[in-house]
Amino acid sequence: MIHLHSNGPIGNYDLVKKINMEHAISTILKYRPLSRAKIASLTGLNKMTVSSCVDLFVQKGFVVELGTTGTSRGRPPTLVDLNEKAGICVGIDVEINQFTVLVTDLLGKKLDSMMIPLQSKDPFFFVEAISDILKQLATDHAHRQLGIVGVGIVIPGYYNIRTDVVDYSANLQEWNDFPLRSELAKRVPGLTIHVNPASYAGAMGEVHFGGAKTADHLVYVTSSWGLSVGVYSKGELFTGTTGTAGRLGHSTIHMNGKKCTCGSRGCWEMYASIKALYELLETTPQEMSISDIVEGIERGDSRITSAVHELGHYQGIGLANVINAYNPRVICLGGLLALLGPTLINSIWNTLREMIPERFLLNLEIYCSDLGELGVAHGGVSMVLRQLSTTIIESSLLE
Repeated sequence: MIHLHSNGPIGNYDLVKKINMEHAISTILKYRPLSRAKIASLTGLNKMTVSSCVDLFVQKGFVVELGTTGTSRGRPPTLVDLNEKAGICVGIDVEINQFTVLVTDLLGKKLDSMMIPLQSKDPFFFVEAISDILKQLATDHAHRQLGIVGVGIVIPGYYNIRTDVVDYSANLQEWNDFPLRSELAKRVPGLTIHVNPASYAGAMGEVHFGGAKTADHLVYVTSSWGLSVGVYSKGELFTGTTGTAGRLGHSTIHMNGKKCTCGSRGCWEMYASIKALYELLETTPQEMSISDIVEGIERGDSRITSAVHELGHYQGIGLANVINAYNPRVICLGGLLALLGPTLINSIWNTLREMIPERFLLNLEIYCSDLGELGVAHGGVSMVLRQLSTTIIESSLLE
């Protein structure tokens, strides 16, 4: 640990103060709850510097003092912890026919959620609708010290952060080249807004809140209509050169197969997505909800279970390519796919064992996310929480 001094040549006082605050709050967020002495031990900062930082966080209401530990001789140290009630995070999962809004506290605990029909594919419809919701949330939570900490929007496509537009969405093409963040900022100024594709956000949500907290190598496959893949390795998402890696839903698994919305034929998405499941069932979400499908699986409806088995077969074909390419330790199925449970997983394994030598499947875990329909929205919350330390520092320095 390098010790930074405000009067040295390493930088000015304000920079050093921010760096010290970053060490202190990051340590609190990672090891909470803990004492000031423990923060000093973990960061290498002196106790006076730690107390100065922590006292400021407590004064602002972002950190709270708890009881004493009673584990040391002499005067027992006081524990400090994040004040999870100091603000809210908003995760928004945009799908083809609806969008889901998840509101959590600063620990990611759900406070509220709502699903709103996307009655028009015009992106301005979404912008107006979500702006109204965010304004109401800002009013409802104005008593919290940080208010709305940030908004994480998850889209069924890719967002170019350099040009600040939706780069490409095969299933929501009306949004292509739309400046989503800037249009929202016009209507709800002052909010920090993050945008990511569903596969990236879903992987982040699973690592942050789901069953992959200890996974070093994770492949996250999500489908709420189309299909996309997020690859997470040792703390980082693999996004590629321009941020569009993971378009494996549009990899070809059937030459001269079904025509895809992307313009190609035989895409994995056309055979292994929720959209494909509805085609197998020859129905629509309006006629048969995903809840109806899940209930059909539970009661052993032969038509529904047969369709899910076929879907799993094609999932297995695509996942065989993913396994050969990335050698993951864990594969998580998210979005609405996760609701199909063991029936889907068993079919996937049957296909994988036919296509891949057993030695390459050893130690591989495949599971359905417990986060269910809110899994991708949790990914939106995860985007916000990854920047929480920065938000707390900036807000602490405001007069």
